[in-house]
Amino acid sequence: MDFWGKKVNVTEEAARRHVAIYKNLPPEKRAEITIQFADFALHQTRDWIKRNHPEFSELEVTLEYVRLIHFESGAIPEKQWKYFQSVMADKIRKDWAARFRKMMAAKNWTYDDVARWGRFKSGKVVEATISRGLPAFAKLAVVMFEGSDKDRETRKYE
Repeated sequence: MDFWGKKVNVTEEAARRHVAIYKNLPPEKRAEITIQFADFALHQTRDWIKRNHPEFSELEVTLEYVRLIHFESGAIPEKQWKYFQSVMADKIRKDWAARFRKMMAAKNWTYDDVARWGRFKSGKVVEATISRGLPAFAKLAVVMFEGSDKDRETRKYE
């Protein structure tokens, strides 16, 4: 009951009633409520990360979530965290490259087009650069492109 005593506008009596109601529910219903509460907390945390880092991909949000919830709390050891980071780094790199290529396809751009606009030597240089890891300017282009798609979808239903 210590937890409830620290909350604003929650009396000890209200907390006791809440616990009594919860205890009288069938186990299946208690499990369902617990899962819903855990899902709610997970989604709230991920949404908070997205608001604070709008440039993050979904995989980067997942990486930050694991860092905050599992590594920073000591739930996973540093060795396990480092391994998870390395696995995610590769997935994140590939995801950004795929998203960039999707943007290029949607805009009917070639690597040579991007090279010309970015003043690179050739399209092969752009292709190799993207495969090694998307530069910040290219990530910005992807975020802006995906944002314009979302804006267009939203306006369609207004």
